[in-house]
Amino acid sequence: MNTAVRRLSIVVNIGVFINIVGMSVPFIFAPQWVYDHIGLPGGGGSPVWMRQAGLLLFYASLLYIPGGRDPVRYRWNAIFAVVVRMTIGLYWLFLVFVEGRTRTFLAIGAFDCTYAIINAIFLRLALKDVQRT
Repeated sequence: MNTAVRRLSIVVNIGVFINIVGMSVPFIFAPQWVYDHIGLPGGGGSPVWMRQAGLLLFYASLLYIPGGRDPVRYRWNAIFAVVVRMTIGLYWLFLVFVEGRTRTFLAIGAFDCTYAIINAIFLRLALKDVQRT
């Protein structure tokens, strides 16, 4: 594994860890705490749906791992990791700026968008490095 791919793998795995520990597990096991912590008005929704979102985030995050380990063989997984994270980040920002939701979402959206850009840079470097060898 060359250096650029190793760095991409580290960045992707950190993102997966953050998704699972920072959002998925709390969504699954403590949805009411998440509602209260984020400050969603009226509880924000059903704990059942929050748990479902946590499970979906968990499994979607696992799909990022193959692309981080081998971006040539699993190119679509690697691209998926960037596109999905950016889309989700933009969604959080949309909630704040268009729908007027709680400003707590700004930090989540900014983090996801920034992390998507970092992933994209590392993916580009990894693919470029692999093509040279």
